[in-house]
Amino acid sequence: MHQLADEWARILSWCQKRAPVTAAGVNPPAKAEKVARAESATRRQWPSDLRAWFALHNGSDQGRAFPQVIPGYRPMTLAELEHEWTSLCRIWAPTTAAVGGDDLLAAAAGTTAFTFLESFIPIAANDSSDYLVIDTRSGDEMGCVVEFAGEDTDQGLMRWPSLAAMMKDVADALDSDSSCRGWVPIVENGYLDWDFP
Repeated sequence: MHQLADEWARILSWCQKRAPVTAAGVNPPAKAEKVARAESATRRQWPSDLRAWFALHNGSDQGRAFPQVIPGYRPMTLAELEHEWTSLCRIWAPTTAAVGGDDLLAAAAGTTAFTFLESFIPIAANDSSDYLVIDTRSGDEMGCVVEFAGEDTDQGLMRWPSLAAMMKDVADALDSDSSCRGWVPIVENGYLDWDFP
């Protein structure tokens, strides 16, 4: 959890100096009771670093600056998380049932599901209705970050073993002006943006 906080601090500090509009678009930390309520709403036990994630910030409100502190993605608020999780579970329920939902839920975290599972907790979104989700299934990879994008479902290239690992990759890319999963950071008019050359 300390590593997650340290990496987040690196990213926020970089943004405050180089991309202040992005830094200003990130909400303050969520209150613990709101985090607990969201966790309860998803009916899943969250890994500790997911709770810690919202103790660092509460995403960014839609309609404000689009703070891409993750390449191509805006961190979601707890309210969005609850709404999107409920909606995605409902939309994907027929597919999940058809491909063996119970067996997939029992599979180890990190196992490709080819559908949206209730064990996937969305934490970030983009304008194309793609998501980064935390896989809360049990196993060695519990808490891994997985991209859930359209027809590719959970087979995307944006994948990390943990939130802390994702944040370290992002912070390293910013500090060294290098790529993160192929995305290169650029700053325009105070906004952090990411190019995929």
